[in-house]
Amino acid sequence: MVKQGKTGKLTRILYGSGAVAFGVKDNGFTTFLMIFYNQVLGLSAFYTGLAILIALAVDALSDPYVGHVSDHCRSRLGRRHPFMYGAVLPIALSYYFLWNVPEAMPQSALFLYLVVTAVLVRLLITFFEVPNSALIAEVATDYDERTSLTSFRVTAGWLGGVVAAVIAYVIFLVPTEEYGIGILNKEGYENFALVAIGMMVVSMLLSALSTHSMIPNLPKARPHVPGEKRSYFTNLKTIFANPSFRSLFIASLFSMMAFGVIITLQVYFATFFFGLETREIAYFPMMMVLAALLSLAVTPLLSRGIEKKKAMRLMTMACLIFTNIPIILRMLELLPENRDPVLLPLLLFHILISTAAMVAQQSLLISMTADLVEDTERETGHRVEGLYFAAASFCRKIVSGLGIFASGVFLSFASDASEVLNADIMMEVAYLYVPFVLLLYAGTYLYINRYRLSRQDHEDNLRAVSEHSG
Repeated sequence: MVKQGKTGKLTRILYGSGAVAFGVKDNGFTTFLMIFYNQVLGLSAFYTGLAILIALAVDALSDPYVGHVSDHCRSRLGRRHPFMYGAVLPIALSYYFLWNVPEAMPQSALFLYLVVTAVLVRLLITFFEVPNSALIAEVATDYDERTSLTSFRVTAGWLGGVVAAVIAYVIFLVPTEEYGIGILNKEGYENFALVAIGMMVVSMLLSALSTHSMIPNLPKARPHVPGEKRSYFTNLKTIFANPSFRSLFIASLFSMMAFGVIITLQVYFATFFFGLETREIAYFPMMMVLAALLSLAVTPLLSRGIEKKKAMRLMTMACLIFTNIPIILRMLELLPENRDPVLLPLLLFHILISTAAMVAQQSLLISMTADLVEDTERETGHRVEGLYFAAASFCRKIVSGLGIFASGVFLSFASDASEVLNADIMMEVAYLYVPFVLLLYAGTYLYINRYRLSRQDHEDNLRAVSEHSG
């Protein structure tokens, strides 16, 4: 294990850049994929949401196994790097075909095409993301340093996603003679895919290469002991036996489902509920950049000196309070009317605060998961950080997919497939969406209270593991 506990700023930046690939891919799925296949290609909202849900479910089920395999990988490149290097080219190819769809496909064929290509993208990026995120628990052991490193990585993912969104809105999803509404510009999505692929490939290579020199000092897979059975299911049972992990897992279920539905419907509400133009919606991801940077600065300070559990409760409460304020105010007729010059600044300020809270929440969830690695190692003698982070990734993916699917259900319930969306229809969606999100964040708060591992417990675990290995 890397013992120094502190990583240099350049290392944090380069290693954290690996999350850009996941951020770009995730932003594409949550922000654009629904509206691209639904409004641009004509696949019904229900079947678009169902296809994405199926793809995410298949992908999510593979995560724990990929984590388990990387935990036990023995190679000259260590446990994680063979997977990270091997995933780069296949990810690029699959992402290209996701957005470049053959012409004139019937609904059934388009549905199957979306399922297959989305499965490939999500499955292939798992082989990079799970080993790469597992490195958090290997390159840093300090309680606060892990939060800092996690914040860099989560912020990089958010920045990658929102920068990609800004590029899409400003350069590619613009009105043309053929496409009067920029968000419906089919060629824009196809061309944007090439830029997204470039961002993903560069970020993955930078992250893998920046940690390559650490390989000799990173933990190795434990040699097989005759008579000892540490199968995939045995290790999976071990991590779920930990009550703190169970609480994090369920809290993540609620939190990430809320995230999925919020991000998916954000462009729908902005366009059809608040009446914003594409050039105005382009400011949303710009504010998300500022929000991610705000979270990067605040989250390590917030958790320093106090328990991560307390910081997590604060951020969850902030999400619960701030996430849907503009929609609730519009429902109560307390928000300025559409096209009022005050409306856009209010919405942008809301994006800044609510997004910063969501980014901080995700950073803390991952940091708290990393602290469980030594807790399990102390009990079993095995390091299963790959499985821990894969199980957390499974949770994020499956419920984010459920959030996207829920968005499709809400839209289908409020309107017919052939009906053009408008403010009245989106108001019907809001009556389903707002209480749904509030309940999800309430569930997050409830289960995070059951997390048991404290700062002192973590330090005790580090000492015990060090004494045993020494």
